[in-house]
Amino acid sequence: MPFLDVIAADFDFTSPEVLAAQDAGWFADTPIGLLVLRHAEAQELLRDRRLDHGGDGYLQRNGINSGPVYDWWVPMIVNRDGADHRRLRSLVARSFTPRTVDGLRPFVRATVETLADELAGAGETEFVAAFADRLPLAVMSELLGVPAADHDVFSVWSSDIGLIFALAADGSTAARVERAVAGLDGYIDTLIDEKARHPADDLISRMVAAWRDDETVSREELRNLLVTLVFGAHDNTRAQIANTLVSFAEHPAQWTMLRADPGLAARAVDEAMRWRPSAASVFRRAVEDFTFRDLPIPSGTFVTVAVQAAQRDPRAYPGGRTFDITATREAPLLQFGAGPHYCLGSALAHAQLEEALPILTRRLGPPEITGEVTWRPALGTHGPDILPVTFPAAA
Repeated sequence: MPFLDVIAADFDFTSPEVLAAQDAGWFADTPIGLLVLRHAEAQELLRDRRLDHGGDGYLQRNGINSGPVYDWWVPMIVNRDGADHRRLRSLVARSFTPRTVDGLRPFVRATVETLADELAGAGETEFVAAFADRLPLAVMSELLGVPAADHDVFSVWSSDIGLIFALAADGSTAARVERAVAGLDGYIDTLIDEKARHPADDLISRMVAAWRDDETVSREELRNLLVTLVFGAHDNTRAQIANTLVSFAEHPAQWTMLRADPGLAARAVDEAMRWRPSAASVFRRAVEDFTFRDLPIPSGTFVTVAVQAAQRDPRAYPGGRTFDITATREAPLLQFGAGPHYCLGSALAHAQLEEALPILTRRLGPPEITGEVTWRPALGTHGPDILPVTFPAAA
C-alpha cells in the first residue's frame, strides 16, 4: 500500500506521486488513516451507511474533547443522520429554496460588475481580498440579512471557521477556529433576537419564523444551523472562486474561449469545481467492521476521500487530467457529498460563479499570477490565502 503524507505543509492532491498511487490502486495509507483515490470507490463509500461523519471522533483525535468548537461541531447537521438529520435539514430546505437562489442572481451580477470595475483599474491586485472574499461575503450577507457595517469582522470569523478541517496541520489552528465559533455564536444569537423582533425578507427571518411556529428544533440547534450556513456560504465559495481563477490563469486559452462563448459558463463552472474543488477532501468514519473491495475496514477507522484527485480520475472522466471547459463530464462531483447529506449550498456556489465568469471574461483579459501564491492546507477547505494577479485589458 502506498503511503502519502497528507498533513505535510507542501502536500498536493494532484502531485505526480498521488496520481501514480491512483493509477496503481484505489487507496493509500496516510498519517490519518485510509485515503480513497479513485472516483468509483469514493462515490460508493460516500453513500455507504456503514460510515458516518465521525464528528466527535474527529475532534477527539485532534485533542478537542470540550469547549466552543466541540459544542458547535459535534451537533452540527452534517454529523447527524436519519430522522434527526431530516428534522434539521427540513428547516433549512423550506427557507433556502431554488427560488431563493435565483432571486439573488441580479444582486450577484450587480456586485460582480462593481468589483470588476475595481479590478479593471487596479493593475496588480491581491485577488482573494479584492474579489474572492468580497463576493460570497456580500451574497451571504444579502441572503442572511447581515448589515454591511458588520462585514469586516464577520469575514474574519467566517474564514477562520473553515480551518476546522485542517486541525492536524498546525497546532495553532484550533485556537483560531475557537475564536471564530465563539464570535459567530454570539453574533448569530443577536441576529436571531433582532429578526424575531423585526422580521425582514431574508433567510434568518424566515428560519426564525419557522422555528417559532413549528418548535421542531431548539434555539441552540437554530443557532448551530445558521453558523454552519455562514461557514458553507462564505468560506467554501471564497476558496472555490480563488481556485477557479488559478485554473484559468494556468489555462488562459480557456478564459478567451469563455469570453467568446458566454453560453459555456455553466459547463465552465462544473469543470472548475471538478478540476480544483474547494473541498479537496472529505472524511467518514466506519461505525462497524466491514470489508470493502477485499479491504478490511475496522470499526472506528477514518476514511478520507481525496476529492481533488478522484475528480481527475480518468476512469470516471475520460481526459480527466486535462482542464477543458468544453468537455461533457458524466460522473458527478464529489465535493458536495452524496445522498441525504448532499450540500444544500451547492446551487448558491454555482450561481455565483455562473454569473461572475461571463462578466469577468468580458471585462478583463486572462489573469496572470504575478507573485507567490500561499495556500491553505490540502485537507478540508483548500484554496489560496494570497493570490497576486494582474488582468491585461480584454481584447
